[in-house]
Amino acid sequence: MRIRLIALVLAASALTASSYAADRPTSPVKQIMPLASAAFPVSAPHYLTALIKDRPSSPAQQLKPLAAAAFPIPVPQYLTAIINEASQKYGVDPNLIAAMAFRESRFDSRAVSRIGAQGVMQLMPRTARSLGVQDSFDARQNILGGTKYLRALLDRFNGDFDKSVAAYNAGPELVAKVGPSATTEAIEYLAAVKQFYQAALRAF
Repeated sequence: MRIRLIALVLAASALTASSYAADRPTSPVKQIMPLASAAFPVSAPHYLTALIKDRPSSPAQQLKPLAAAAFPIPVPQYLTAIINEASQKYGVDPNLIAAMAFRESRFDSRAVSRIGAQGVMQLMPRTARSLGVQDSFDARQNILGGTKYLRALLDRFNGDFDKSVAAYNAGPELVAKVGPSATTEAIEYLAAVKQFYQAALRAF
C-alpha cells in the first residue's frame, strides 16, 4: 500500500512538471508581441510628402529623383552625382539637398560667406571638422558632410521640416528654444529653401 502511494505521488509530480514545461515558453522572445508599426500616425504639412517617410533602412532604398533643371540655376552635372550619393547615404530627398545648396552657395564650391562658411552647403570650419570634412572646398566632402548634418537635424526634430531647415541656418540650440522663427535671417532662409524645394517637387 505504501509503495503504491509513493508511486502515485511520483506520477503526479512528473505530470505537473511535464505540463509546466509545455506551457513555459522556450524563449522570452515568444512572450513579446510584434511591433505594430502602422499604429503610430505621422502627420506633416503638404510640402513634406516627398520627405516624411521613415529614414530608409538601407542606403540603396529608392528616393525621389533630383529635378536638376527645376532650380533658378540648374544643378551642375558634377554635383548631381554627389547630391544623389548623399541622398542615398543619409536618406534625405535630393531636391531638398539641392534647394539648400542653391540657397547657401548657388552651387559654388569655392563660395565663402561673410562669416566664413565655406563651399556648396556653406559649412563653418568648426562644423566641418566635427562632420569629418577635411576640405570644405571639395564638393563631395562638403555635400556629404552637409547632408549628414541635415540628417542629424531631421532626426533631432523628429522630421519637422521647418525646425530642421531653420536649425541648419540659425543653429539647433536656438531653434530648439524659440522655434523656426529664431532669427530674421532664419525666417528668410526657410522661406527661400521651401520655395526652391516646392518648385523642384512640382517638376514631377
